[in-house]
Amino acid sequence: MRAADRSSATTIAATQLWIVGAGPAGLALAEACVARGVRVSVLAPDPRAAWRPNYAMWLDDATSLGVEPYLAHRWPGTTARFAAGPRPLDRGYALLDDRRWQLESLARIERAGGSIVAGTLAAIDHDDEGVQLDCDDGQRLRGQLVVDATGHGSRFVALEAGPAPAYQVAWGEQWAVEKELELDRATFMDWSSTGAAESDESLPPTFCYALPLARDRLFAEETVLAARLDHAPASYFPALRRRLDRRLELQGVGRIGEPLELERCVIPMGAALPRADQRTLAFGGAASMVHPATGYLLTTVLRRRARVADAIATELGHWVSPGGPSRRIWQAIWTPAEVRAWRLYSFGLEIICALDRAALDRFFAEFFELPDHCWRGFVSGTAPTPELMATMLRYFASVPAPIRARLGSALFGREGLRMLRGFGGLQRS
Repeated sequence: MRAADRSSATTIAATQLWIVGAGPAGLALAEACVARGVRVSVLAPDPRAAWRPNYAMWLDDATSLGVEPYLAHRWPGTTARFAAGPRPLDRGYALLDDRRWQLESLARIERAGGSIVAGTLAAIDHDDEGVQLDCDDGQRLRGQLVVDATGHGSRFVALEAGPAPAYQVAWGEQWAVEKELELDRATFMDWSSTGAAESDESLPPTFCYALPLARDRLFAEETVLAARLDHAPASYFPALRRRLDRRLELQGVGRIGEPLELERCVIPMGAALPRADQRTLAFGGAASMVHPATGYLLTTVLRRRARVADAIATELGHWVSPGGPSRRIWQAIWTPAEVRAWRLYSFGLEIICALDRAALDRFFAEFFELPDHCWRGFVSGTAPTPELMATMLRYFASVPAPIRARLGSALFGREGLRMLRGFGGLQRS
């Protein structure tokens, strides 16, 4: 970059760290960094715009990760439904009041001296002094480090070579209902069939996720857990909506008026991991932190925010030049153990994508028969690699022969080889 260009760049409160993106990942990291004395600025096109999706998590995770004060709803237990019958899960579930959490997080960042800047990032330019962000409106912003937290598909973060991601696609509706609902359980998965019409809908296997929000209020979402899609993800919304409508009719859910809320959800699953040899850092979806086998992201973001903020604060506190800090911070964003676990989860994703609805029904019915600590660690993404491998082996030994054969074929085939090759950690050139 030319000296004249650098001198024309804007410095906002001597910003050390730019975080691009004001979603849950960006604000969680920004708040953790300002708490450690880092001078942070957050850049986003509309930083205070309401987040579109609803964010939910297991109740014990919400408590341990410090977001219990921001829960809008909680359920003491959950249920999974299969062809063999319902399976009560002794684990609470929770829905966040994400608007309140968002606004209070923004306020805390600003009270701690952080800046919230409206702008659309056009280019990132690293130089011998740090980084410059060029915005569409002509703003040029200087700092020492930059973290991309803009979500999936960022054009500023280089990823490993690998297959295209699968997708989770969902259509959700909130309704006022006639029948009084029980409020003690959420439906985590309902794999029951919606009838012969499914064969004409050209949909991958789907399940229903349902949250009773009040005695007369239900949120239900028809969901493709994970699939390699033949068409654009959004093109599946009409069929998902029809299937959800039929499911609610079959279950005798009398709905009043029009939907109170609609939710459309598209989540890349098993996206390639970021490379560790780049100076643009990433966090959240931009760093491929989505759980490859479940689609959860928020708990991973919250679990890693403190240690990533520690690494950033340490590097900025000992700043000499921009040459090495990013390489060391990447080790906090993705530890080698987490990379190994991610490879295992991604292997599980390939199995899920290959199964039809009946096989997925059996797959998850057997999965939730595992001891509670096994399936809890898997779905939350907290199990260390040895425990995760033990869970997968135990599952392998317990499942019916057709599923065991499918697992064995994948393990000793291309998917298994790709998994083992990536066990060393994030790739570098």
